[in-house]
Amino acid sequence: MSSATGIWLQTARLRLRPLSIGDEADVLAGLNDPEIASWLATTPFPYPAADYRAYVATAPEGETFAIHDPDGFAGLIGGGAELGFWIARHAQGRGYATEAAFGLLQAVFEFFEGPVTAGYFVGNAASARVLAKLGFTQTARQPKFCKALGQEMDHVDLVLARHTFRNLLPPE
Repeated sequence: MSSATGIWLQTARLRLRPLSIGDEADVLAGLNDPEIASWLATTPFPYPAADYRAYVATAPEGETFAIHDPDGFAGLIGGGAELGFWIARHAQGRGYATEAAFGLLQAVFEFFEGPVTAGYFVGNAASARVLAKLGFTQTARQPKFCKALGQEMDHVDLVLARHTFRNLLPPE
């Protein structure tokens, strides 16, 4: 689905729409939550509004989406050659990351031969489960700098081939 403001995606329970300046309060709340920020490699903590505004002004169209459930903002997801996501605390534990990522990967692999990469810091069991359900396989485990924590942490690098994804059933 698309509109005058970019590509929109719909899953069974979620709407993924282009990130906008109107999402600022929700995004800042999530990225300034230490429980979320500590698992993100490139996001500073605290995350200032000026950084958000600069990101929205320069983000490539069709790569970063706000995740919405019937109650409103539920997180962010970005895709293309690399998949990344976070779910707002109030929406965690509902399978939204898997559902949103599956929907986004369907769209990505319509136009992109792949592969798609992803990763997680060791200890982030929720992201590890989501990425395993989506068919990602480990390519490396190595230190990676976590900007939010200001230190290196063990990181698992993953890859998903288009043909592997195409053979998966949609998540329940």
